[in-house]
Amino acid sequence: MKYSQILTEIRQKYTHRVLEKQDIEKIAKNIYNIQSEKTLRNIIGILKSNNIIKEIEKSRYIVVTKLAYEYKGQEREKNIYKLIKTEYPNISFVVWDTSILNEFTLHYVVNNYIIIETEKIAIELVVNLLKTKYLKKYTIITQDILKYNKNIYSNTEKLIIVKPLHTRSPLKNKKCITIEKIMLDLYVDELYIQYQGKELETIYENIFEKYDIDLKRLMKYAEHRTDIKEYKKFMNSLYIPRKYKL
Repeated sequence: MKYSQILTEIRQKYTHRVLEKQDIEKIAKNIYNIQSEKTLRNIIGILKSNNIIKEIEKSRYIVVTKLAYEYKGQEREKNIYKLIKTEYPNISFVVWDTSILNEFTLHYVVNNYIIIETEKIAIELVVNLLKTKYLKKYTIITQDILKYNKNIYSNTEKLIIVKPLHTRSPLKNKKCITIEKIMLDLYVDELYIQYQGKELETIYENIFEKYDIDLKRLMKYAEHRTDIKEYKKFMNSLYIPRKYKL
């Protein structure tokens, strides 16, 4: 890779802490005597495009050391996605299962459910469509119905919940849930009340331990959904790598 010596020094010195733009400039000048602002921007672009560094704020970066999270739905979610996409190809929606959270939880959660998030105007359409295909196999309700009937549905197996998709939701390729969206939604939404308190802290700490998190994406979403100061305070209270501290 071009500028490999810069890459080596960055990984040696900044793997566990935040890397500033001026740090990169200093390294580039020391190794290659680079003075041109354009060349420095190109170097930063190369490092970002090769997933070596990731911007967390303007001119602030972290070194990528872990795998990116990839949601891998089971066959049932894929079939549900295909059904909705075929019938309503132009609406925005995602399908995911809360059972994936057991990878990160302190206590194993038995009662999991499939979540479908879609545009508000499409919620009723999606519910009715699912009932034509899955009514005998699943209990299909909206988030609002669950909110006012928790005692009825709290222990229901094979539950599908249809809820609004926030317009600022960070999705992959506009169709797949991201770990950053899941993290923030767990923090904000009453729907995920069973994952609060110590459980939520454990989930966050395990996610940060195992996967590369796009902090810029997470915080941008948080700005639109919650009190950003309180959220930063929560993040800084966790046992997570120093480079993710805000």
